[in-house]
Amino acid sequence: MSGPDAELVLGKIFEKAIETKRRVGQIYRQFARLFSHIPEVEDFWRKMNINQVTHADWLKETKESLSEEQILSLPEVELVLKIHSIKNLLDKHSKKEIGTLHDAYEVAHELEFSEVNELCKILMRQFVSSEKKKNLILAEIDEHRKQIKYLPEKFEDGMKEIKVEGG
Repeated sequence: MSGPDAELVLGKIFEKAIETKRRVGQIYRQFARLFSHIPEVEDFWRKMNINQVTHADWLKETKESLSEEQILSLPEVELVLKIHSIKNLLDKHSKKEIGTLHDAYEVAHELEFSEVNELCKILMRQFVSSEKKKNLILAEIDEHRKQIKYLPEKFEDGMKEIKVEGG
């Protein structure tokens, strides 16, 4: 591999995946602040943030279990492409203005059903050695996605009327 990705070894892929999960968690923490005037909504986003922190911790723990040889190995091209896709997605959403719960939902839905979780799942499948732990992690990621998927039902399509604090 040559060019700007020449230094993108597997260890760097893990670092970027960890950073991504933390950035998504920050987005959800910001959503919790924006909707702090509605305890149920604030609590939802706080839980989503905690899940992202947990995912980042899993990635960090998995990276720490790798050998030096694995950390310095060249990753599959698919992983590098996912990192670039995620960067573009996060850049797009860092500029998006949130005015309603519906706006926040759209951002979260796109993040949760994007390369962000796919990258995490690939890394967990490939590098978590315990099948039991791997299956638990993958199931938790899927459950986390379901929380976003069912948010509109929870608020019975009134999401466009739920405005950010002061909005």
